[in-house]
Amino acid sequence: MNAIGTGMAYPFVVIYLHNVRGFSLGISGLIVAASGAAGIVCGPAIGVVVDKIGGRLTLAGALILQAVGWGSFPLVREAWHGVLAAVVAGIGNAGFWPSQSALLAGLTSQARRHGAFALQRVTRNLGIGLGGLLGGLIATTSDASSFTVLFTVNALTFFLFVGMLLFVPDPQIAAADPDMPRGGYLEVLRNHVFLGIAGLNVVFVTAGYAQIELLPCSQRTRRA
Repeated sequence: MNAIGTGMAYPFVVIYLHNVRGFSLGISGLIVAASGAAGIVCGPAIGVVVDKIGGRLTLAGALILQAVGWGSFPLVREAWHGVLAAVVAGIGNAGFWPSQSALLAGLTSQARRHGAFALQRVTRNLGIGLGGLLGGLIATTSDASSFTVLFTVNALTFFLFVGMLLFVPDPQIAAADPDMPRGGYLEVLRNHVFLGIAGLNVVFVTAGYAQIELLPCSQRTRRA
């Protein structure tokens, strides 16, 4: 359900900012980019937060931030409004993935972990696809309130996710062995295989989003 909400709102942000709020395509793109920049800046600290308070509480906080960020887009009237909303949503998104992954890993045995992660990715991609279809049927630049519907529904799905976390138990995580050497980001950076996979992922994601964002705005407007 949460992925459906994201799929309903995210593909139409630039259309909303440009065609409804009247920002230039460059400013609209920078507003969207602010979300990613906030995630890059805050991402490295999320692991520390997860270690301190656990995956469930971190995930709840991340969901609330995304609900506030996305739910604020209908209030955008100036460019800085959009940047602020995007930054809040971006910080929440930065906390979403590592905290959810930590929670899934803690709640499943090692033998079932690959299946849990695979199911999570499949259902999320399915939800985003269905959300994009629904969003395309709702959004129209001739009626600004149609975009308010998209952003409001998206925000509500984040709060729905928070409510569902009340039924998710805290995983039992064994205490770390004090004799084991402590890791760190320098140790991660020495792992060339991991860096290669991360680099390929950056290329694929960049190409995917570029294909979406470079689609002529006039074509996307007609489809919306």
